[in-house]
Amino acid sequence: MNDLCVIKFGGTCLSIAEDRQRSVDLCISELASYRKAVVVVSAMGRKGDPYSTDTLLELVSAPIPHERSCLMACGEVISAAVFADMLRQRGIAASAITGWNAGLRTDEQHCGADLELVEKEYLNASLKENDCVVVAGFQGMSSNRTISTLGRGGSDITATAIAAALGAGELMLFKKIDSVYTADPQSVPRALKVDRISAEDLRQLAWQGAEIVHPRASEIAGDAGIRISVKSHRTGEKVTEIEPFFIRSGRYITGVASGSDAVQFRISTEESDSMHEFYSRAFGLVAAAGVSMDMFSVFSAAAMFTVSLEDEKVVSEVLGGNGIVFETVSPCAKVSIVGAGMHGIQGVMARFSSALDRAGIDMLQTVDSHATISALVHLRKRDEALRALHREFLEQ
Repeated sequence: MNDLCVIKFGGTCLSIAEDRQRSVDLCISELASYRKAVVVVSAMGRKGDPYSTDTLLELVSAPIPHERSCLMACGEVISAAVFADMLRQRGIAASAITGWNAGLRTDEQHCGADLELVEKEYLNASLKENDCVVVAGFQGMSSNRTISTLGRGGSDITATAIAAALGAGELMLFKKIDSVYTADPQSVPRALKVDRISAEDLRQLAWQGAEIVHPRASEIAGDAGIRISVKSHRTGEKVTEIEPFFIRSGRYITGVASGSDAVQFRISTEESDSMHEFYSRAFGLVAAAGVSMDMFSVFSAAAMFTVSLEDEKVVSEVLGGNGIVFETVSPCAKVSIVGAGMHGIQGVMARFSSALDRAGIDMLQTVDSHATISALVHLRKRDEALRALHREFLEQ
């Protein structure tokens, strides 16, 4: 029998009583192969429930940052306590602990904090006394000893970091899916099931918008050499294996993905003798407004970048208020192909652009890295672009 596994259940696996019972059954089944388990849980409350995060936040008109984190952490704490109680009713020695009890230490950002380390002493002590320790995901303690939350995908990060810190034999992510796919099946009906994928390719897909596993979790898994099993909550069967190393499968593109709705900004100046100062000032103003920029393209007298569509008004006001001339194209979407295996292979960009051209789709901007090629397209053409790229690189 193996020593320890880490199991993560997302909110969709816990939202109703039937799903919570199914999750407990799956946990007990896995304990047949492991002496001990750490279970990481997300919030089980959904909008409208009196204990949901949305409901709790509505109780306070304008919470200051660390109090907002306190409220946002409650949902996972409730899930942990409920799940541990259900395990004890089934005869399993179990205890619920918070993320800060579990030793997750973060930077000083209260919402959207970065995880810095896991202090595992309390967690190890809890495992000595229990067969199963249920940890509230998504949360930790900041460097100034206040409650912090990790942001979107925080429970994935929690589970992966704990598995790495404890040297777990296996990390299992239970999800309401039957497979990881080469694309979102709702946008690309001919998406293919993926049995095995590298942590690096999964990370790149996540950064480009695929909602599978948080990219930071994939990064931790790759660095620590952890093998992750994505399992179906419905059947309990393994649907995809995430390997910590690059997989040579004969297909150098792993998948296609698209990010959130975006707007393209084009800024320009006639002061060509001080371009570096102009760009530094313009980009600094956007950054100071708390807006993240993407898809930078810099020319001699102009530059283009994208921001999330919800930030369009803020960026427009910041640039216009400081005398910076700009134009926008909106709404847009970034579509990408992902695959660490494309590095060094000739003709990939030619195939990428040709596939979109044949589909009658204009590329408004392009960027690439060693593992991705991306194009900005009009939002109304996003799904058509994804299908064209999927046909070109994954269906032939």
